[in-house]
Amino acid sequence: MSGYVGVSLVVALGIGGVGRPVVLLWLLGLVWLLGWRNDQPVLRALYDWLPLLVILAAYDLIRANADALVPRAHLEPMIWFDEAIGGGVVPTVRMQDAWFHPQDPGWFDYVCLAVYTSHFVAAITVGAIVYFRATTRFARYAYTFLACSLAGFATYVLYPAIPPWMASERGAIPPTFRAPDILWDHIGLDFLSRVFSGDPRYSNPVGALPSLHAAYPLLFLLLFWTVAARGWRVVLVLYTLAMAFVLVYFAEHYVFDVLVGWAYAVVAFVAVGALIARRPGAPVPAAVLADARVEAQAQAAVEASTREPTVRAELEEVREP
Repeated sequence: MSGYVGVSLVVALGIGGVGRPVVLLWLLGLVWLLGWRNDQPVLRALYDWLPLLVILAAYDLIRANADALVPRAHLEPMIWFDEAIGGGVVPTVRMQDAWFHPQDPGWFDYVCLAVYTSHFVAAITVGAIVYFRATTRFARYAYTFLACSLAGFATYVLYPAIPPWMASERGAIPPTFRAPDILWDHIGLDFLSRVFSGDPRYSNPVGALPSLHAAYPLLFLLLFWTVAARGWRVVLVLYTLAMAFVLVYFAEHYVFDVLVGWAYAVVAFVAVGALIARRPGAPVPAAVLADARVEAQAQAAVEASTREPTVRAELEEVREP
């Protein structure tokens, strides 16, 4: 640990300082070192959450370099595919022409905004619930999201893709509106409009293919289908379909992006499941370790209370002449 910090300081001084991406990578390394084979609850919990922390760091790294991705972003094959299934017009254009009125959004638009925004908190919220309520499932949950996300991020770099709203700005498809920006302005949250406006300083505007926004709900469905009650299965299906609808309606993604995102989710789910099945000695989450310690202490107490009368009887026998 001290060696890691010492070497890092020497390197940082030697090169005259480090940037934000390097600091993030250093912090991830520190979390790994502190949590590996460590039963201390806080440090081990940070280690357990490392896959999700890697997702956040990787996204920030790509966002920081989005300026270099925009000039080489692609319009095809997304437009070709969507025009083929939409009768010559991409579904986003048809949907917004029929239902979206930017000057006077309806209640339906705000319901869609709630579905859209849930993406930014759902994975962490559900992860926390799994971690504390179904801890043995957390490793597969975290690593499945990690695999899907990193595959998506790699595709963003190798094949940056232009979303419908940006394609409209470039004249590649008829006019569309980036609906979230308009709705946030209408409800007075214009700062969110700036954050998600497509400015490379805040987000990656050409990270459209695959749609991780669509992939995550399908991951929920795949991960929890076997343990969910019938009512929750309905919720999982509806959430997956609703998110796909909203992404196309809001001009955030093409149908093509959504389908590719679903494919990434299925591959990540199958691949991580196969790998975990081959690793019976995988690290045990901190919550499981804590439960195991409590159970062991309780078992020891039971054994001690059971043994006490026997010991007393043996002592009495020894005392008898």
